[in-house]
Amino acid sequence: MTERKSALRKEMLAARAAMGVDVRAAADAEIFRRLTALPAYLDARTVFLYVSVGDEPDTRALIEDALARGKRVCVPLCERMGVMRACRITGEADLVHGKYGIPEPAPDCPTVPSDEIDLIVAPCVCCDRGGYRLGYGGGFYDRWLAMASAPSVVLCYAALLVDAVPREPHDRRADLVVTDAGIVTI
Repeated sequence: MTERKSALRKEMLAARAAMGVDVRAAADAEIFRRLTALPAYLDARTVFLYVSVGDEPDTRALIEDALARGKRVCVPLCERMGVMRACRITGEADLVHGKYGIPEPAPDCPTVPSDEIDLIVAPCVCCDRGGYRLGYGGGFYDRWLAMASAPSVVLCYAALLVDAVPREPHDRRADLVVTDAGIVTI
């Protein structure tokens, strides 16, 4: 199973990297438009968003939008392999360079308990129509989704939506997949 996941991860990361900057920017705008129109997003008081890096679907505009709407915004702080917690930020100035090369909340950002989060927005390398995502292999989001009660949304470029992601018993599915081509309801 690990070999199948690794092979798919490598293939999808290469496909994502091959997408042109203009193609990704247009797709990011569509993903933003679709997510910000969801009732789950509009009604959420506290959102847990990943901070995008590289060629991932861009979440910077989502973070700014949520803050502008007066939502409490939390981003992940990776404490050790596979373990993260949600910390509140009030803007991009609260982010520092993290140990995994991902912007993360500064040490003085307060932790927000998972039961106070109304919506989780998770990243993926790719995902399937069943809501199962293939991440980067650290298990951070599978562990988080297993303990959280809030609905979860995965952001995925439509070109990286696959028929089936290899899955193991510990893998968790999302409630919705938002792509640039539409919304996959699970």
